[in-house]
Amino acid sequence: MKELKDGIRSLVRLDFKGQVHKQFRGTDSDKRFANEVAVLKALEDRGATNVPRLLSHNHETLTIVTTNCGAPAPLITPEKAKALFQELEERFGIKHDDPEPRNVTYSQQMGRFCLIDFELSEILPMPTSVRETKTDILRATWAASSVRGRSHIANDDAFLVLTVNPESTDPLPDSGEILLDPSHLVLAVSDGMGGRNAGEFASRLLMARIRKEAADLYLELGSEKEAQSALDELLRQCHRDIMNLAWQSGNTEGMGATLTMAWVSHERLFWAHIGDSRLYLVDDDGVQQLTKDDNQAWHQWQRGELSEYAYRNHPRKSVLSDVLGGSPHEPFPKTGSLPLKDRQRLMVCSDGIMDGLWEKSIHDLLAQDQPVSEIAQAMSARAIENDDRDDTTIILAQIARI
Repeated sequence: MKELKDGIRSLVRLDFKGQVHKQFRGTDSDKRFANEVAVLKALEDRGATNVPRLLSHNHETLTIVTTNCGAPAPLITPEKAKALFQELEERFGIKHDDPEPRNVTYSQQMGRFCLIDFELSEILPMPTSVRETKTDILRATWAASSVRGRSHIANDDAFLVLTVNPESTDPLPDSGEILLDPSHLVLAVSDGMGGRNAGEFASRLLMARIRKEAADLYLELGSEKEAQSALDELLRQCHRDIMNLAWQSGNTEGMGATLTMAWVSHERLFWAHIGDSRLYLVDDDGVQQLTKDDNQAWHQWQRGELSEYAYRNHPRKSVLSDVLGGSPHEPFPKTGSLPLKDRQRLMVCSDGIMDGLWEKSIHDLLAQDQPVSEIAQAMSARAIENDDRDDTTIILAQIARI
């Protein structure tokens, strides 16, 4: 076994299956053992999932075996740790005796923060309701995927999930959880176009530009006016990047790309958009599409001049009036922002999602009370099952104050 901790109060080891063995030592070891067993059983009964699950326990050796909750989370501040433990108490009635960062871990497997070491915790009555007041800490959970279309040689879609804070800019995995104070969260999807291989180059070039400029953008989000001006300039710079690459390489002439980006700061949601990738918002007011497709047929459908069936089969449905690159014309990016609520869900996606799902299905799936990972997987799978010709990309994120 691998030794994780050899202390006065306990010996903690990790076996080859990844299970944690904790043997209690020292003063009141029998009482602390019995209490942690009782607390872990209560947590499982009450439905808590971000804590160790008790697998077995031995009264003679004072040893418990639990699931592994990952590694220490060094970036967790005392304020963030306190919010996580407060949430646990108010949702599941378990009061931790030591709500400090050292008892917070991050599980890559679960993609979320976990809480550990309950030997002196207190079991309270199960709360009958969840509190209405919220902390200033934002939690974001997300899931993303991109699947190449059957009719494409390469996947022309690209996506980016990025966290930005005063110290670093870091790409995030395809799914996970993060606390956003002071970090910001960036979600972006691009659908490239313009001939063999060119679309793939264009969409990935845009993701690289966003990552490069993210630190400067973080500093410019001091006001709504400054933020939208900065986002507008970012998309115009992306346009120049694509045009320069196309000019330098003859076989990529005419390439272009859509871009839809959501930027979640501590107080506001900002977005920038061009083309027909989309951003949806789900909150207490329902499901709404925040972006508008740069497509004449889409506007006819929105005005009621076309049915959804007629729009989906329109011969010019794929003809976009504005994209990044494609031609020397100056693009006209659209930007916007909204104040964050205590809880909202965001979806950024390419047109592969819309090709395979009717609008009602999109709204119904987004409104489901399920983890974002399950909804994103179901939405992508159903869209591909119905129409797998185009590349299909989705990022689904839940943003909530805890």
